[in-house]
Amino acid sequence: MSEEPVFTRSEWGTNRYVYNHRNPVGLALIIIAPIVAVGAMTGLRNSSRWSEAELRTAVHQGTENLTGSTQYVSPDMHLGTLIRDAVEDSGTGPGLGLDVSRDAVGDAIGDAGHGYTISSADTETEYCIRVTMTRVDPNSRFTSIRQDHYLTATATQGAC
Repeated sequence: MSEEPVFTRSEWGTNRYVYNHRNPVGLALIIIAPIVAVGAMTGLRNSSRWSEAELRTAVHQGTENLTGSTQYVSPDMHLGTLIRDAVEDSGTGPGLGLDVSRDAVGDAIGDAGHGYTISSADTETEYCIRVTMTRVDPNSRFTSIRQDHYLTATATQGAC
């Protein structure tokens, strides 16, 4: 075993401790520490990006979660946040970095539902989620205010 300590005071005018290259353990730490740091940074970067498969799975799982749910919304409401939350909460992918945009053409269709294009800067594929709403109480005389609606969502590949 070497008599040299693993850590020594820096000779660069600071009062910090540094790895001692004269000790085998200190030398090993000098070599291993940057490798571990680069590996951790690479893993962190990869886990914060959407892959094509993750986005596809998250969109379809989010669509399943929306279908059959009851939401307190109005037919003219922008549902982008609701859709983003459903896709991000699917448990697939990094959970952040989605772009959700409402399809202006789909708004005029009425019965076909509102279309929302889902995309990510990390992928090239876009998905269209169409949401239709059915009032929970169709006999309600209040039609212009928010009320509970059953949602039905469908997902297709490609922009809306």
